[in-house]
Amino acid sequence: MAKLIDLLTFSGAVNDMVGCRGTYGFYVRKRPRRSHKDPTPKQLEARERLSMVVAFLKPLKEVIYDGFGDKRRTGGRTQAMNAATSHVLNHAVTGAYPELHIDPAEVRLSRGGLPGLVQAGAMRVGNTVVVNWSPDMTPESGFPDDLVRAVVYNPSERTVMTGMVSRETGTLTVNIADETPGSELLVYVCVSDRDGKVFANSQFLGRMTR
Repeated sequence: MAKLIDLLTFSGAVNDMVGCRGTYGFYVRKRPRRSHKDPTPKQLEARERLSMVVAFLKPLKEVIYDGFGDKRRTGGRTQAMNAATSHVLNHAVTGAYPELHIDPAEVRLSRGGLPGLVQAGAMRVGNTVVVNWSPDMTPESGFPDDLVRAVVYNPSERTVMTGMVSRETGTLTVNIADETPGSELLVYVCVSDRDGKVFANSQFLGRMTR
């Protein structure tokens, strides 16, 4: 049902026209019609790529909301997820349709100009993942009170475990005791300033088996 706003603007559908109010004011567009044609191979590939990427990123959404959500500007969670999805579609999808895959090393969970971690690495120790990096500070390596978030992602079970410490700590442990033995885990780190407003590009620290 359309809602009359004034004599020249309206919201909702009127016959084949739809009235919308967007960022730059009121506009009218034609109502989309469902196509009865079979999708082309390219359309099928595009749908599969998008579906695969969205499914991969969905469990990581809370991390992405922070890492891509520039708190100095308006935009919101949708914009953050769209930006992360776009990056994966353009940089991390490999293979030829229908054998498509996501390269986790090219996935980005945060972005920005803050320096990342130096000499960062991860290893499994019993029921934990231990992340280490150099805590030595230089003018180019960030600040001691920057925040480091480790993200351990089990893509087969869609579970995410995180931990957070300051950059000066140099080590961080994440508990993985609840994960299924034998499952693959992907390890990332995201670095932000102490207020969580400015981020570094996330870093992929590798795969490991629970």
